[in-house]
Amino acid sequence: MPDISLKTKQRTLLVVLLLIATPYLLLAQSSNTGSSPEISISTDKGNVKISINLNEPFRWQGVRYESLKKFPQPWIFLPDLPHEIWFEDKSNMTWRQTDMMFIGNYKVLDDLSDYKIEASVLGYLVEIIGVFNPETNLLRFDKIDYAPFYKTPKLNIEESIDLINWSRVKLHDPPPKEYRWPLDLNIEFDANLKKDTFYRVKIEPN
Repeated sequence: MPDISLKTKQRTLLVVLLLIATPYLLLAQSSNTGSSPEISISTDKGNVKISINLNEPFRWQGVRYESLKKFPQPWIFLPDLPHEIWFEDKSNMTWRQTDMMFIGNYKVLDDLSDYKIEASVLGYLVEIIGVFNPETNLLRFDKIDYAPFYKTPKLNIEESIDLINWSRVKLHDPPPKEYRWPLDLNIEFDANLKKDTFYRVKIEPN
């Protein structure tokens, strides 16, 4: 089974997958090691399902954290919502609790793991220490567990029968704007399984 992958000068990852009518389950993975994305492909009743593990490294900046627990809102017509933390550029942060927004700053504490931050939040008298657990992939912040959500990079999926002429694939739904790190992204679309078809996934980093 072909397993072709390369990176262009624009750091665009290209993975080419050959899909044939049988067998119904094929796997393709980048030949590079480390943080290279891993891609698997399967078929089901005329649908193609692509699962992409972007293998992005852990980071603080540009990540939204969402609490596992949901909390009642002060307005009875609103459903329970999770708390959210945005760790933004230049060490700025925003923290939403129910209908209240808090702003502040954060810094990564000097240790070997970089899994610990100290947050100074406006309205709080003392700093809050946040600790990320790499085993559970959860952030413990102010006695609450939060899951990280990364922005989804731009994804283009194309198909070809000759590896020369390519056309965009129409997806059932657009890729989500975010994905829960480090879980897979799942994409699904219709396909003609009566002939050999090549699919490629272009991933452009944020």
